[in-house]
Amino acid sequence: MLRRLEESLLAILLGGMVALAFLNVLTRYLFHYPLAFTEELLVNAFVWATLLGIAIGLREGAEGAHIRFVALTEFLPAPWRRGFVALGFGVFALLFLVLSALAWRQALDDLALGAVSPALGVPNAFYTLPTPFLALWVAVRALEGVVRSLRGSAAA
Repeated sequence: MLRRLEESLLAILLGGMVALAFLNVLTRYLFHYPLAFTEELLVNAFVWATLLGIAIGLREGAEGAHIRFVALTEFLPAPWRRGFVALGFGVFALLFLVLSALAWRQALDDLALGAVSPALGVPNAFYTLPTPFLALWVAVRALEGVVRSLRGSAAA
């Protein structure tokens, strides 16, 4: 069910982004009037879609579906390989935990300052509040990868 939710959210985001970009192109060429607010929405939706895509890629397969450097680990014995894969997932989790903390501070600053977006005039927190939670979700998926690797699910 959680897998389906992730994929559905990503599909909705990507579909909305395509529709919005297409609408902007139409208005720009048919009416010579681009919709300035679309950039604001598209940039933020791209960040959210990227984080969701990273999380989905981390959950797929024994070692995740993301591109990785395997030239050294391919020749290691299975226990060592699992350890290095787990270490990679752990570093990934740490990176996104730090990103989540920094994004949370940015969202709090946006709330405290009452900053609003230039095109739509909505509070910037509307755009920044999902980011720490999505980054935290990426960290959770990476930690799941650590557990998978240490349990021996990684390909030998």
